[in-house]
Amino acid sequence: MSPQHTSRQPIRVAHLIQYFAVGGLERMVERLAAASKRRGVDSVVIAYLGDGPVRAALEAAGVQTVLMSQGEGLHPALTWQLTSFLRRERIDILHTHHLGPVLYGAPAAVLARCRRVHTEHSHELYDRPRRRLVGAMMSPLADVVAVTPEISEFRRRFPGECRVIRNGVPLPDPDPQLRERGRALLGATDESFVVGCAARLSEEKDHAGLLDAFAELAVREPRAILACAGDGPLAEPLRARSAAAGLEDRVRWLGTLDDMPTFYAALDVCVLNSTREGLPLSLLEAMAFGVPIVATDVGGVGELLEGDAGVLVPPSQPSVLATELASLANDPTRAQTVGRRGETKVRAEYSVDRMADDYVALYRSLVRRRLPRVGMESAQCV
Repeated sequence: MSPQHTSRQPIRVAHLIQYFAVGGLERMVERLAAASKRRGVDSVVIAYLGDGPVRAALEAAGVQTVLMSQGEGLHPALTWQLTSFLRRERIDILHTHHLGPVLYGAPAAVLARCRRVHTEHSHELYDRPRRRLVGAMMSPLADVVAVTPEISEFRRRFPGECRVIRNGVPLPDPDPQLRERGRALLGATDESFVVGCAARLSEEKDHAGLLDAFAELAVREPRAILACAGDGPLAEPLRARSAAAGLEDRVRWLGTLDDMPTFYAALDVCVLNSTREGLPLSLLEAMAFGVPIVATDVGGVGELLEGDAGVLVPPSQPSVLATELASLANDPTRAQTVGRRGETKVRAEYSVDRMADDYVALYRSLVRRRLPRVGMESAQCV
């Protein structure tokens, strides 16, 4: 065992992320830290590029947070700051998420003699040699986890093993009043056909293509409303685009919402038009409410929607997306069947409890294991 940990103490895990902003990765860490606490793991979540609402949510759940504000750019001193913190707080395991955190965090954990876990949420950022080098160094430096088999398969080009632990979401209890409140929030009637999208307003989510698809749907289906939850750098251009298309009365730009369950309960279909993804939490959350999904076949989405648990469409093809949305609008029985299949799959395979159990089992196995020596020369870039 490490110098910090004995069998009489709770395991201390520090999660390292970039931002406390609202995003799929950040919400996953929030839920894992809170659920791990209920399983006897003492967690702290560290961010180094920016504050945000997730920090308050973590602290409300009794999870310690730290902001080591560094700003954009490279910050070698962050590694030494992290090393000092890990030693002072007697952290047993550093759990990093995504490329930047492992770059700073893994050396700090080696210096502080902590065990290391790293979760890969996507592989789309391996677009430069130095990023591929970081990817190749992960397995010698940490136990690597992928959130989808597709990401794990991608990592076969690098040394070492990569296990799969799927993301998990809370499983809601039935509450008919949620839908009523959500429809009122969106200005929707019982007859409205509400298409919802919960995603950051950024290029890879392709809201522009979604607006093109919705413009086609609006011609075919006068009951249709598009509700977009989320914020991001493209907020103003997207609002201008929807106005230019004459969709002001049909599109709701909701920004960041604190009450996502009410949003999901209001939907007739949930859509994601991304050009790249890992395992989108927004789809899992909508499926948990029995909402049928139409999403692009990218990243781990294809596996998630296997077995008719949702409808897959190719990316960057708005007309195909519009056709599938119209099909569900005109066939409520099919929509209900797709929604039920998705809900069944999420409840069986993608719960927060299942995710937390798997990670806590990994943490416990690590603290029982002798701390290995790290040979940096063993990391090869393929």
